[in-house]
Amino acid sequence: MKPVTYPMFAILLMHGMLLSAAGPPLITPPPRQVEWTGRALAVGKGLIFETATSEERQVGRVIAAEFKRIHGISAAASGKGALRVVLALVTSARGRMELTTATGVQPYEAAASDEKYLLETRPGKVVILAETPRGLLYGGMTLLQMAVKGSAGWEISGARIVDYPQLAFRSLHICIFPNTELEGVRQAILVAARFKYNAIVIETWASLKSAKRPETAYKYTYTPEQIKPLVELGKALHMEMIPMLNAWGHASGMRGNSSQHVVLDRFPQFKPLYEEDGWSFCLTNPDIYGQLFDRFGELLELFDNPRYFHLGLDEAWGHRGLMESNRCRGDNPRETLAAHLRKLADYFAERKVRVFMWHDMFIQRNHPQLGRLSPANSVPPFDSHLVLDQLPKDVIMAAWNYDSRQEWPVIQYFHDKGFAVVACPWKVRKNAVAMINTAKKLGIMGMMQTTWDSLDVTLPTVGEAGILAWTQPGFNLDTIPYDDGFLKPIRDLPITNLPKLEASLKATGR
Repeated sequence: MKPVTYPMFAILLMHGMLLSAAGPPLITPPPRQVEWTGRALAVGKGLIFETATSEERQVGRVIAAEFKRIHGISAAASGKGALRVVLALVTSARGRMELTTATGVQPYEAAASDEKYLLETRPGKVVILAETPRGLLYGGMTLLQMAVKGSAGWEISGARIVDYPQLAFRSLHICIFPNTELEGVRQAILVAARFKYNAIVIETWASLKSAKRPETAYKYTYTPEQIKPLVELGKALHMEMIPMLNAWGHASGMRGNSSQHVVLDRFPQFKPLYEEDGWSFCLTNPDIYGQLFDRFGELLELFDNPRYFHLGLDEAWGHRGLMESNRCRGDNPRETLAAHLRKLADYFAERKVRVFMWHDMFIQRNHPQLGRLSPANSVPPFDSHLVLDQLPKDVIMAAWNYDSRQEWPVIQYFHDKGFAVVACPWKVRKNAVAMINTAKKLGIMGMMQTTWDSLDVTLPTVGEAGILAWTQPGFNLDTIPYDDGFLKPIRDLPITNLPKLEASLKATGR
């Protein structure tokens, strides 16, 4: 009997593989190492996710839901005629076995990041391996972008990928003002996850009801029960969810241009808690800690005992010498401030929570180099920049500048002082490029992309900043087409009924 021979095309079809005539798909952020094989995998009757642990299954549910939403590709009930997707943590027996047969095992093991992942298409299946559930999720986010509609149906572009981020901490700061729609916050979290951010900072201002301090929020505003799903969404996307409450300036609960004070406009009896103009807390009044600590505690509970908390402390305008009264300065203004910062630091240290602080009150306004180039608000009588050396070195400095278009020395200043630093740009592309390139050059902790009162229009910059934070130094953002690279991921989200991926947590009990 003569042996039967098949053309290569037929052999590939038997393994669910197709020769792809199209070029490779656009992946953002671009993977660190990628080899396109030219051999696509047919999706067939859908995807079947093969997992062994509760964490792997939770990631699988997120990726399956996104494949259905974005591409209309369903999760298959059985493996017959479906494309297998193996999700495995390398700490598991199956993960270790799959890793030994992976083509990219050496570059994967050489990468230092705990967020790295390895993705390979093999005959009849896709394999994604990672150290952590977060790494698995990132591999899944890449896989979502590898789906291409061919003449015979959906297929997954063939590739071998090893990928990991440049900056370890990649966060998005979101404000909830009285006019902020929570669907807009949900959209921003989803966009950030799409560009592989790993942290979200939520500053609720006067827009979150407080059971213990009801005077600090407006009557018709959000409840903790309404904010909780956003916290759960971030957890489902394996993000650090970080609450923020300003503990010095911005004590009005509103931005300065609003001319509103959430407390004093309605409850003037609380005036002793604030400086003369109400903008900052009165640091000589010990009663401020009753309010602050009650609210800190509520936020820590709402965010499920997070690892981080943002204390703000920026733009304490009263301490620029604008006050006529010494009531809130004390006999030694600098020691008054130092004692305040110690009290805050001790509160969070006892709870094993690491804090962020905005940088500006720790830069001298008339500093010959730094004062001219940055937000710098330290002036007599407090001279708050002189308190910097008294701060615990585990404080994280959030260095913000929304105008810089070139390397900004303030980041290096705090880095050289021994602090972890995150670079904080805003909505302008050139500003984000300059700030994040400086962060990568110095090898600092990471970045915090801000949005303030421009949440919707900042979303393209969220994508740009996310790509820059992920990629190696020297990456040219101009190589990414603007429409497909930055706008399409936003357009892929519906205007209403946004995905509730937090539902993926229910079966795991996380």
